[in-house]
Amino acid sequence: MGAGMEDIYSMLNKNIGINFSDLLDNYNEIINYVSKNSDSFSVISNLNKPYSKQPPNYEHENVLKVLEPFLERYVIGIKSWPGTITKDNHKVMITYRLCKESRSLLKEMPNFFLPLENGLPEDICFFRNQKPWFVTTSHEKTAFIVDATNEDVSYLKEMDITVYE
Repeated sequence: MGAGMEDIYSMLNKNIGINFSDLLDNYNEIINYVSKNSDSFSVISNLNKPYSKQPPNYEHENVLKVLEPFLERYVIGIKSWPGTITKDNHKVMITYRLCKESRSLLKEMPNFFLPLENGLPEDICFFRNQKPWFVTTSHEKTAFIVDATNEDVSYLKEMDITVYE
């Protein structure tokens, strides 16, 4: 095994941090990679009154309308999600199925890594085997991969994206 491969193998089964600026610089390529390697993705929005409405009335409903055919579920009043814990009672996690069509729509949308600047919901998270694996925390400008595979690490290195153990 070459010296470089030991570094890759030592990162496996760990969370690895990702340089957020590198994500911004490679947005389309990253979205393409993570969406092809995911079952679904979620975003976090703020509930609007009336809070008890079903389906929920939420802040980013109009911008996410295009993804509605791929909607899997809402988690209303969520207080924790990958990367974040809050005391706020008025959050909703919206999860969408990923497939060729939803991936295409996702790539056409503005940059989800800069949600506030683009009027989008926060904290996009991609799920692999129904578990969070590519996680962002928008307001902190952080991202990490849970249980990175050899393929994940190789891809990030190919893209010249800095990772942290």
